[in-house]
Amino acid sequence: MMHCLRLSSLILLLLSASCASPYKNLEQTNTSSALKFKPVYERELYRCVVDGKIVFRKFHLSGLLLFKELETGTRVVFQNEMGLTFFDFEWDKNDSFRVNQVIEQLDKPAVIKTLQKDMALLLMKNLDKASETHFQQGEEILHRFSLDKGFAYYIEKSARLMRIDNTGERKKVTTISLEGKKSPAAMPEKVLIDHHTANFKIQLAKIDAHANE
Repeated sequence: MMHCLRLSSLILLLLSASCASPYKNLEQTNTSSALKFKPVYERELYRCVVDGKIVFRKFHLSGLLLFKELETGTRVVFQNEMGLTFFDFEWDKNDSFRVNQVIEQLDKPAVIKTLQKDMALLLMKNLDKASETHFQQGEEILHRFSLDKGFAYYIEKSARLMRIDNTGERKKVTTISLEGKKSPAAMPEKVLIDHHTANFKIQLAKIDAHANE
């Protein structure tokens, strides 16, 4: 009986550890806002590859992803090499979101919400500035913003934004890894968006303005 109780206690301990918050017991600190990393640009074009799996079925999309700032707001458009638009998203000056166009296969509330959140986190839209809290973890500074569900962590190291973590109460939902930011407010050269629960990834590689496409 005692052996069973010890085994049960060990199992409960392991389960609680696996479900613990990925950012627990952080040391709070004072520093400047993560909004210094908010991208400033007019037009950025990326090669985009999306790979994932739904149940036993794999899917793959590739094409060009355009970020464009307009007088009325922000457009994010994903097209394939033949010009077919997978999705066309828009945020107005107040960061209100709308879908201009989306293909039938992606026209599902959960898919649109996930893609909207991905782009919004990358572009630092709809962040609750009043909720921003700063933490220190080793050499990293973590800037935390409260979301409707969970948190967004903008993680800085050596004065560079390295990644963005979207977490729930107990686990990471999405990790956005950034490479090649030439200045704090520049768009990164490469982006990897890894969805830990939705089982798909988005890879972006910036295309130079002078490249022939």
